[in-house]
Amino acid sequence: MVNAIKLIICSFGASLGFGIVFRIQKKYLLYAGLGGALTRCVYLLLLNFISESFIYSFLAAMAAALYAEFMAVRAKTPSTVFLYPSIIPLIPGDLLYYSIVGLILQDTERISQNAVKCVHSLLGLGIGFVIVSMVMYYRRHLKLHKKRQAQSNA
Repeated sequence: MVNAIKLIICSFGASLGFGIVFRIQKKYLLYAGLGGALTRCVYLLLLNFISESFIYSFLAAMAAALYAEFMAVRAKTPSTVFLYPSIIPLIPGDLLYYSIVGLILQDTERISQNAVKCVHSLLGLGIGFVIVSMVMYYRRHLKLHKKRQAQSNA
């Protein structure tokens, strides 16, 4: 439990730091950090129930994208302002590192274990937030189309 709290705090800090580097406006920095902490919470919860790296990365990325879309509507800014910092805690840097170490040491077992898991995590991450972003885009587009039709019929 203590380790989970440390990870959540570190995720908040990492997302906040990324927001600073990404030059997010100061009024949105706290929300960028909260997105990273929320995403880490979802990720840690999913790790307890799901063993496939693709699935838990996919679902955590969907949670991050939903948070970003919600905040974008609320703040009237593009969702990327909140999405990019929110997914920072999901990037499998350790798996990439150990894959490269295996490559350098010519340890094929280490490469295969870590590289496959890394690819699965990255695919889940990418597909998860793209699906939510597409659904929200088409939802907004359909809502706008219905609004225009109602105005033209009136």
